[in-house]
Amino acid sequence: MYRAAFAYQSKNTRALSFREGDHFTLLDGTDPYWWQVMDHLGQTGYVPANYITKDDLSNDDVIRSIDRAIEFIHLAATEKGGSMSHDQRANLQKLIQHRKSILEGNNQCATPQPKRKAPGLPQQASGEHRQAPPPPTQTSPSSPNAANISRSTRASSKTRSAPKPPQRKESVKARDQTDSSGHRSQSPQTPSNANSLPITRTEPSDVSASHNHNESSASLSPLPEIPSGLLGDLVERVRVETNLSYDLSKLAVKTVLQGVGVAVPQVTETMAEILSSLTTDLNVTSSNIVIEGSRDHDRLEVIFTELTACKDDSQQRSWALHEDEAIISEYLEELISILSDADPRVCQAVVRKDNFECIQNLVLYYQMEHRPSLRLLLLKTFGALCNLDRDALSSLLYSVLPVELARDMRSDQENISKLCYSSLVSTMLLSTGEPLPFTHYDQLHADFIGFLLDNIDQPPSADEMEQVPDLFVNLILAFNLHFRIPADNIVMKVLAERKTAKSFSEKIMLLVNRGVDPVKMFEHSQDTQDSLLKFMGDIFSSPTTSDLFYSNDMKVLIDIVVRQMTDLLPGDQVRTEYLSLILSIFTNTSYWEDCHRLAELEKAFVAIAIEEGKESEQDQMIVREIQKAFGTNFSRTF
Repeated sequence: MYRAAFAYQSKNTRALSFREGDHFTLLDGTDPYWWQVMDHLGQTGYVPANYITKDDLSNDDVIRSIDRAIEFIHLAATEKGGSMSHDQRANLQKLIQHRKSILEGNNQCATPQPKRKAPGLPQQASGEHRQAPPPPTQTSPSSPNAANISRSTRASSKTRSAPKPPQRKESVKARDQTDSSGHRSQSPQTPSNANSLPITRTEPSDVSASHNHNESSASLSPLPEIPSGLLGDLVERVRVETNLSYDLSKLAVKTVLQGVGVAVPQVTETMAEILSSLTTDLNVTSSNIVIEGSRDHDRLEVIFTELTACKDDSQQRSWALHEDEAIISEYLEELISILSDADPRVCQAVVRKDNFECIQNLVLYYQMEHRPSLRLLLLKTFGALCNLDRDALSSLLYSVLPVELARDMRSDQENISKLCYSSLVSTMLLSTGEPLPFTHYDQLHADFIGFLLDNIDQPPSADEMEQVPDLFVNLILAFNLHFRIPADNIVMKVLAERKTAKSFSEKIMLLVNRGVDPVKMFEHSQDTQDSLLKFMGDIFSSPTTSDLFYSNDMKVLIDIVVRQMTDLLPGDQVRTEYLSLILSIFTNTSYWEDCHRLAELEKAFVAIAIEEGKESEQDQMIVREIQKAFGTNFSRTF
């Protein structure tokens, strides 16, 4: 192992640049002036022999360094489809031989090394300086022709001086002196003909690999101190300058830093260190993000203040001031944009102030504002707030907004766009299944469910795209989540009285067949109960409501249940709900008249019954209940 005694910056494409303290694995030292090495980043190239010195490391450290170099060669070959170049194979062979010699106790380089000349001194007034051959050409240094090439280059008039190591003490005058021929001595960092004879170099494969394999040089050349919260500040700057969303701004910063780290090896470690803060500075619980004083924070404060003033103005007058419609629209559109694109933690910090007072002011303003365009923008704002987090959604749910939306849907069915948004926001509010305030049932009652079912069967004439029926089905599914006991379920009571709901049942079966719950809209509420499974369980809990589904629909449902019980693992709550559903179908329908797929169901029950582990206990209890009630219909006991 060798260590750089001085820093060196090369303009030659086949020579390596390095910092003082960097470590190298020697690949070829036959040339007295330029040695072929591999650095800690996996780059292969030539370095001035008088700039590096032998580093007395333990054999274990040397072996680890050689193993890292071998790993870099294999990694570079893998990126090119697994094929190695001639130079890579030659370097790999040298590393393997070197490793073998270390393990055998011969701590020598695999290639014979000549005695190295002492580092050259700065030129004196006499102008004498040492001539040295340039770095070897593209021919491999270990090839038989290397010596001939070296001799021919010495005879050439285009030879250059080997770079001199910089003096530890001040020697500016010596460097500036000229020789007797009138030529200025070359700077130690800039050898003559620096751009000739390009040297192949292997770039690091990526920033993270460079960071992971640079531990040995880190202790000798410490990284600059990186300010806390730097990445958050960079993301904020990109968002301000480009108006990209927070997520896209974060991606842009990450991409740029990675690109710089790959293109400029000297800053690879620094870029990797900054990028590592993606999981610290920008994680969910970090306090190193820009909140107070950020553009989004300040704009939200201004917008909520202005909208509160609009609410107060509306309370003081009984007519709409239409001249302010464009201004209010602009505020609301900007508010929707920030809630959708900004860092959610910044929005939460503003919205949560004073126990969600800004949300309550928006709801009151919605009640007072009757202009359709502004009401539509307010509905979109409520949707963005629901998506922000669970607490903001709960604040809206416990306000008068659900009641106001239900009243608005029934009173204004001509504005289809507003009707659709009112239904969508209502579904969002009800999607968590949280208990509703008792006063909400003054509007969310049986007549409201009947209104929804009527419009599913016969959509409004203005609804040319037929969006209303699908949105109303989702709203019924969300509302049904709030009833734990089927006997008290308003939705089930209305359906039992109707006795037929052809369009509604068809749409429900389409959703069941797709296997996607349309009510689960938010990442923050993925733990809620599956609305489709709960609805089907409630429907088949009574013989009266079971009749709403035709025999063919029930067969399709059983096909889905068989597939799910076979695929789902023990402990999965969905499998438990499917088992409860099949028990209800056995109990409350005419299933036993045709026994659709009974053999497959029996096989699934047997498999569940012999499972081991506590996670299967609930499912096994349902299977035993099925055996007890309908055991005579099966061919065996389970």
